[in-house]
Amino acid sequence: MKKSIYLLTSTILLTTAISCSNQEPAISTKNSQQKTYNPITQENKKDTEILNVTQIATEFKQTEFEVSDYNKSITPNWIKQRKSKLEPLMTTNFLKKQVDNRKIALPLEIASLEKTTLSIEDLQFQEKSVTKKNIDLTYSATLVLKDKNKKITLEGQLIFLKENGTWKVNNDIYNADKFQEILDKHKRK
Repeated sequence: MKKSIYLLTSTILLTTAISCSNQEPAISTKNSQQKTYNPITQENKKDTEILNVTQIATEFKQTEFEVSDYNKSITPNWIKQRKSKLEPLMTTNFLKKQVDNRKIALPLEIASLEKTTLSIEDLQFQEKSVTKKNIDLTYSATLVLKDKNKKITLEGQLIFLKENGTWKVNNDIYNADKFQEILDKHKRK
């Protein structure tokens, strides 16, 4: 009987000790509400960087493809404005490459030829690979040519590098053949 009581008491104490040790410490706020504190681990740090890169990727794709005024002309001033919007999101080398090969103007050119506004919908990212030097995301989205009731499915891969301590887009590989079809159609007219 004594052994049973001793065993029961030990089990209760052990259970209590285990449940107390599994609780995370809390920090108080000005409103005296309790919040749990999650220490930053390598895994959490990786998740934070992926979240940060995904936000940059979203802003990049929206800035790159959304066109609200298709009546604008592709002028050096327009290129300069577009470049300044994309500069914080892209590495210096990739931005220069996009300006030099005129890909920076492709969305406006498509919008002007089709006489429609462009917007991005259903933008989704998936982590492909993560290293200390680069992060690769795959993505899918729908480019909506609003006034034409036309949609183009985009699929691609964004490669991020750190430049001056900030993750930036260093390459964007996507199914640009859909845009080439539109350009070719208008060349034949």
